[in-house]
Amino acid sequence: MQALTSRRGVSRTNAPIPATTRTTGKLVAISQSGSSRRPRIACAATLGLDQIPIEALAAGGVALAGIIGAITVQMQQQSQASGGDAALANAADGAEVVPPPPPPPPRENAVLVLGATGRLGRRVVAKLLAAGRTVVAGSRTLDKARDVLLGSGEGRMGLREGFQDIDRSSGGILFLEQVDITNPESLTRPGLWEGVQQVVLTVGTVFGPLPEGGFGVLDGMTSERVEAEGISSLVSLLPKLLPKKATRTSNLVLPMHTAEQLDMWQKLDDVIMGGASNSGLEVAPEGAGVMGAVWRGNLVVEGGGFCGTRTRKLDLNLGDQDGVHLRLLGDGQTFKLNIKTIDQEDIPESTYQATFDTVAGQWTDVYLPWHNFVPVKRAQSDPDDPPLDPSRISKLGLVLSRFEFNKLPNQDYKPGPFELLIEGGIRAYQDVRPQLVMISSAGVERNAIIGDDAVRRAADIPIVQLNPNGTLNHKYTAEIAVRSSGYPYSVVRSTGMIDSSEGGPYLLQADQGDEIVGQISRDEVAECLAMAINMPEATGKTFELRRNEAAESKGKRPMGQKDYVRLFLKLALDKQRWRVGLRPMPKAVPPPAPVSEERRKEIVAQVAVIRGQQQPTTTAAATVQPRAGDGANGSTVISATSPPPPAADAETAKQEVKATKAVEVRA
Repeated sequence: MQALTSRRGVSRTNAPIPATTRTTGKLVAISQSGSSRRPRIACAATLGLDQIPIEALAAGGVALAGIIGAITVQMQQQSQASGGDAALANAADGAEVVPPPPPPPPRENAVLVLGATGRLGRRVVAKLLAAGRTVVAGSRTLDKARDVLLGSGEGRMGLREGFQDIDRSSGGILFLEQVDITNPESLTRPGLWEGVQQVVLTVGTVFGPLPEGGFGVLDGMTSERVEAEGISSLVSLLPKLLPKKATRTSNLVLPMHTAEQLDMWQKLDDVIMGGASNSGLEVAPEGAGVMGAVWRGNLVVEGGGFCGTRTRKLDLNLGDQDGVHLRLLGDGQTFKLNIKTIDQEDIPESTYQATFDTVAGQWTDVYLPWHNFVPVKRAQSDPDDPPLDPSRISKLGLVLSRFEFNKLPNQDYKPGPFELLIEGGIRAYQDVRPQLVMISSAGVERNAIIGDDAVRRAADIPIVQLNPNGTLNHKYTAEIAVRSSGYPYSVVRSTGMIDSSEGGPYLLQADQGDEIVGQISRDEVAECLAMAINMPEATGKTFELRRNEAAESKGKRPMGQKDYVRLFLKLALDKQRWRVGLRPMPKAVPPPAPVSEERRKEIVAQVAVIRGQQQPTTTAAATVQPRAGDGANGSTVISATSPPPPAADAETAKQEVKATKAVEVRA
């Protein structure tokens, strides 16, 4: 996974005690008994007046002399108390200097991962730490958290509490917390939410070996209790625990409302190539009603056909922002904003460009995310150039041209006079990111639509037919709670989760409407969750996720930042599903009646065939086959299963349970 920008910037070095006075003596010992006490300094000589600058003597006079005298007396007293200069020097030469303990790691802008010890949750923790985030890993028991997250060996992550890097200069920070999502008192425990800004929900049914033998749900932690009730309870408590950040913020970074501020802008019209266009920036007149600037000019097509203005060198770091914000009053034409980076300073023909539209006679707020900026070289887009790095901005510019990209015509320009009024100047904005990211399951929406229609259910994919213990219903109830919370969110419905990454790396596919099936590894799901919580493009969206196993998409390259931007951008906001031809989300419905034992065995056999564990052995199993592409388990992320019936032996029961359940979110 490509690096994600960390929003934590904390100095972790202890500043040395400044030396404000030169001495002719020898500094022989420094001791400090606590952070609240002043250092005690013993010195073997006093200061001479000849070493004090004449300016200081003239300015300080008697006060300075008094201070020097006091310092001299204190030094002499300390020297005598320790047995004289020579004894003190000898003692200091042999003393072992013990550095003060490092300060505790800062706990700020943190992500709380609930279900952090599950097979998916532990991977999410590791991915977030690798991205430089501060993570609060929540688990029902700290012993298990230490074993799974800090331990080494198969299935363990080998992390460390606190800073992940020994030098404390980079990397993520890990905190461990005991929390039970089914216990409101545990969720509201003082200190748990310190520094937390976002939450990743990877909770699910806790399934494993039972004390009395066999396999099943542990400690009553069913999907209904953990997800339907637990997540709903958490959401009801959140307003008292987690500050809501649901509004985009914008800050002025380049003011443009005085003549002095406009002096840094230079004309860049087509006269440089023999054209006749002309433009200029001026302070907005009083009658404009706003403080800002007006860019006006005359565009002449013959000889060039563009007007431009560009700043001098800025060295602007906007790496913690999401794009540029302009508030404009235009004339209906399409303009360009240019950004030149530090790396392009010696390449005059290279820049990054984004176009923006204006509405004639109307004020418009234009938001240009960084991914809108296209690398351009010699007026042609350059697909080989890297994406814009907003931390290395050198120059900004405005352009009106008869061309857009690659010499294609600008459909919304007209020759002649133009005018663009800019309120305030150029701003940068931070967009809304998900504060709740939830893992759910493909199949939950189609299950809700089917309801109690037994005929439709029997014709659907195996996991919808089986729906063990109503797990799909309970996950969907939890989804509704998250979407109704009022917090920015993202809900990721995984298809069948597996541990294997064989044949990879894979590009991923996302869709909406609960129609796709397939499979995906837990590592891939964990990376998507870690990316979603850091990307505004994922906010307000519920989607299904699977591997793209087409020949052209596997074994080539891993998903990168640019791939995730595209994956999320192609999805519709949940409140705008109609824009992509989808109906509103269905209402929640009660779980269907459990399937008969005979039918359960048929479905289990289907799953086993799909997963390649066996060949069809019965007529019933052979006649009810999944559709092509149903993947390893038919669909989904399921952590709960119906308890197996009595079997010939424990191993047989274990295999039946494994075939029944699609995926364990928590093991």
